[in-house]
Amino acid sequence: MILKALMTLFLASSFSCAVAAVAEPACCPNQIPNPTPPGMMKDMVRIAAGQVDLVPNKHEIVIEYINRAGSDGAEIIVLPEYILDEFTLPYSSDSFVGEVAKAAKRNHIYVIIGGWEEFEKGALLALKERQFANTALLFDRDGSIIGKYRKVHGAVGQPPYFWPAKPEGDREWIMQEGNEFPVFDLDFGTVGIIICYDGYFPETANILSMNGAEIVAWINGRQGSVEDYMVRTMTYRNYIAMVATNLGPGQGTMIATWPERILAKVPSIGSHYIVTEIDMKNLRVARANSRVHHQKKPQVYTTLTETNKIWEAYE
Repeated sequence: MILKALMTLFLASSFSCAVAAVAEPACCPNQIPNPTPPGMMKDMVRIAAGQVDLVPNKHEIVIEYINRAGSDGAEIIVLPEYILDEFTLPYSSDSFVGEVAKAAKRNHIYVIIGGWEEFEKGALLALKERQFANTALLFDRDGSIIGKYRKVHGAVGQPPYFWPAKPEGDREWIMQEGNEFPVFDLDFGTVGIIICYDGYFPETANILSMNGAEIVAWINGRQGSVEDYMVRTMTYRNYIAMVATNLGPGQGTMIATWPERILAKVPSIGSHYIVTEIDMKNLRVARANSRVHHQKKPQVYTTLTETNKIWEAYE
């Protein structure tokens, strides 16, 4: 009788747990529920990256690289900032965004790519304040847009210190800036995105890592080179892999992983494509066992959430 009662209690509790698991909503609206249980995650993940020059056939190059990544068996391809040009959402099927969506679906591959999102058509050219944003789109394997990230830190000003901001009319000074760092649970791992100048703030990659990002896509659109020492630093300090891309007038597109290994890199300007594999099993072991993660003390870091006018000490 006692054994029968215990079995009845066990089955009842198991059933209630199962019902609770099914009824539980996704943790937050910016995340995509992970369709693959952690135990079934791939140990090795193939990643592609494209560096695209600003030439008349740049959009054809983008599609070529997506097709190539699909043929290479890559799970995802990351492309540069700005390369979509201006676009509005929802997009028309004959737009370049539509072409990227079709290529993603045709190759059954995730795609991250950046451009100017206009909330009102023509807003970028007209420089309408807060009516456009520097946005990265994340395409699912079926071609649908399942994620979006807006650049948080506008790149403004002139050398040598790039501050104060440029005169009125600077696009990134009047754009709609983002205000969050979402992560996206894909079927091979968790991904976050930052755009160009965002990468100069150590908090960005750190927040993404703390939010669960295993791979961070850092998309750029500049004439200089993406700094490998910054990529190495971000991967090392945050226990992440990173895919950094750039436009062709610049260079330095690369794929790296923890602790600070550059796995593939574009050494020159122009359009280039790279692909490599990331050891996700090793990365996850490091993330799970990092003493840095175990010894975080957010209660001591409150200064980071305050406004600190450091420059006033030198006036």
